[in-house]
Amino acid sequence: MVNLNSSYRGRFAPSPTGPLHFGSLYTAIASFLQARSNKGQWLVRIDDLDPFRSKEEYSTLILKTLEQYSLTWDEDVFYQSSRQEAYRHALNDLNQRQLLYPCQCSRKDLAKRLIKNNIYDGYCLNNKPTADAATSLRIKVSSERITLKDLVQGTSQQNLAKQLGDFVIFRKDHVYAYHLAVVLDDHEQNISDILRGYDLLDSTFRQIYLQQQLQIATPSYAHIPVISGADGAKLSKQTFASDVSLAPVRETLINALAHLNLNPPKELIASTPTEILDWATNQWSLDKIQAKDSILLQMN
Repeated sequence: MVNLNSSYRGRFAPSPTGPLHFGSLYTAIASFLQARSNKGQWLVRIDDLDPFRSKEEYSTLILKTLEQYSLTWDEDVFYQSSRQEAYRHALNDLNQRQLLYPCQCSRKDLAKRLIKNNIYDGYCLNNKPTADAATSLRIKVSSERITLKDLVQGTSQQNLAKQLGDFVIFRKDHVYAYHLAVVLDDHEQNISDILRGYDLLDSTFRQIYLQQQLQIATPSYAHIPVISGADGAKLSKQTFASDVSLAPVRETLINALAHLNLNPPKELIASTPTEILDWATNQWSLDKIQAKDSILLQMN
C-alpha cells in the first residue's frame, strides 16, 4: 500500500469477462500514471455486476496481470458483486420519487416501431405493460442539456430526452444496469477523477444525470483514445484480443507508453517494470494525449 498525501483518487475498473488485453492494459497504465503524477491514490474495482458473463477466474487473472506489470493499487480490491443492497436502496429511492417506470419493450419491439438512432420513444411510459410481461425499469430523463468538460476530449453537451430517451437502469433479467452501479461505486470509493477509454464517453452523460438525481458529486473525467486493430475495430475481449499476461512484460509496457505518446527511450528496456513506470510518471502529462476517438495498434 502506498501512503500518498493527495486528494486525487483514481480507479481502474475492468470487467472479468476475459483476460486483460493490450487496450485495457494501456488504459490501466494511463489511469495509474495520472494518479501517481498527481501524488494520488489508484484503486482497482472489479466490475463483476453481470453474473451471466463475469467469471471469478478472470478476476484473479486480471489482478495477477496488473501485478505482473507492477501496477500496484492502494486499497483493497472493490467488487461490484458485493454491492447489491446499495443498488437496491438507490433504485427504491428513485422509484419512490416516481422517476422510474416498468418497460416490457424488446429489441424486436423497438425495431418494429422504427426507433431512430436508438432513441427510446417512451412507449411504456404511456402504455402500461401487460401483467405477465418481463419488465426492465427505465428512468425518466429531462430535456435539460448536460455539459461534460472532458480533460482530453474537451467540452461537449447532450440532451438526453432528444438524443437518447429514458434509459434502462434495471434489466429484465434482474441485473442492475452499469450506469447505476458505476455512479454509486465511484461515490462509495470517493473517486475524484476518472480516466477511461473514449468508448465510454457517450455513457458519461447518463451517469452525470444519475449523479444529479441521486445528489452525488460528479468526478472529473478524461476519456483517452481507445486502441483499435487494423480493421478499425476497438480491441476487446469480443474480438479475441490477446492476453497480455502471456506477453513479455517490459516490452509490452514500453509499447503501451509509446501509444501514450511518452516516447520511451530504447535503453529503458533494461529497467524493471517498476523503474519503467517511475520514469513514465515523471514524463506523464494529459496534454500529450490527442483528442481522438481511437489510435491504431502498433506492435514494436
